[in-house]
Amino acid sequence: MRQSQILASVGAFRQQNRISHLITNNLSNVQTPGFKRDVPIFSVLLSQALDSYQRFSFDQTKTLFHNGSIQETGSPLDLAVEGEGFFKILTPQGIRYTRAGNFRLDKDMVLTNADGFPVVGKRDEITLSGGMISVEKDGTVKVNGEERDKIALVTFQDLDLLRKEGHTLFGLKIPQEETEVQNSQIRQGALEASNVNPIEEMVNLIDALRSFESCVKIVQSQDEMDSKAVNELGKV
Repeated sequence: MRQSQILASVGAFRQQNRISHLITNNLSNVQTPGFKRDVPIFSVLLSQALDSYQRFSFDQTKTLFHNGSIQETGSPLDLAVEGEGFFKILTPQGIRYTRAGNFRLDKDMVLTNADGFPVVGKRDEITLSGGMISVEKDGTVKVNGEERDKIALVTFQDLDLLRKEGHTLFGLKIPQEETEVQNSQIRQGALEASNVNPIEEMVNLIDALRSFESCVKIVQSQDEMDSKAVNELGKV
């Protein structure tokens, strides 16, 4: 196979993956609270292209952690972080982290995330039975004015070491020390929206589709030229 066909084939494969794994996933989570957008790392893709046609992967992506907009909901169990930091969630696999604050109470009146996993406070799980729930800006949780716990809000020195595990939860690729957030606030009755810009993603989708079509046309054109050359040489 000619080098131009190899390049075009790899290019088509990359664009197909870009569409199916990155752009469509971002677009499907436009309405997901606390979702963080993924983008390809250009420097890695460029070095792979220069290195070898045969050695390439599609795992080199980066999650953008800039904040989404804050949307008022009026629900006392909806919490949004203004600034940096993650809520801590206790899952069967251990502590995980999220920006999605669409919480609820389970049958035991324990504060949980949307999947039913407990939200971690300074003391432990947060139980909120007995009356009107209020959450102050520093994360202090009260019921009828009586303090019950304080929501743990943490961050990390290197956010690139966080990996997505689905359902807006993040785990750590390698162990990393938690840092307690100092300057962020929690807003009750609001949610942080996804940081995906749907217009930008649609532009990326169109660009990827056109690039894919161009790569396919190159491969088809080379095939036609090869076929024509073989047929005409056979007549000589």
